Amino acid sequence: MRKILLSIFVCASVFSFSQTVKSKILKLKYTNPESWTAVEFGGPVNWDESGNAMCRCSGIAFSKPHKNGKFNVVVYAVPKGGLDSAKREFVGPLHFVFVEKVEKTTNKNFAFEKRRSNFYDVKAKKASYNCIRYITKPTEGHCYIIYAWQENMELLNSNAEKELTEMVNAIEPL
Repeated sequence: MRKILLSIFVCASVFSFSQTVKSKILKLKYTNPESWTAVEFGGPVNWDESGNAMCRCSGIAFSKPHKNGKFNVVVYAVPKGGLDSAKREFVGPLHFVFVEKVEKTTNKNFAFEKRRSNFYDVKAKKASYNCIRYITKPTEGHCYIIYAWQENMELLNSNAEKELTEMVNAIEPL
């Protein structure tokens, strides 16, 4: 009996950690890979209605602890015509440094415009973490801006980029 109960508990624990979350507000669903956590923020109706310290907009902040610096992925929901909004160029005090070089890429869920650059910390007034910014092609009149980085002053290595890409690939439109 004890083994059966233990088996049920283990199965339930595994299921709860890999549970798919549907955000009807942001029109996204995601299944967090192992050790990733997610926090949604913003307005329940209007994506520009409220937010948090990262942005006065709506989105999801994903994070994963790592010995060389925490991994972060932030998704901003962008309403029709809001792509040129300056507020989505920031993640808190970190401003994305625009670069001309763009890569076109896709995964099973989205087609992206991908730019590799770094953040500039406007509070500390210095260059900050290397990052990748993805902008999805518009679907149903909206799109998403996704920032992915590791809190490490080194260049993103292939292992770090693989971890970040795994989280980005876990995000799907509803």
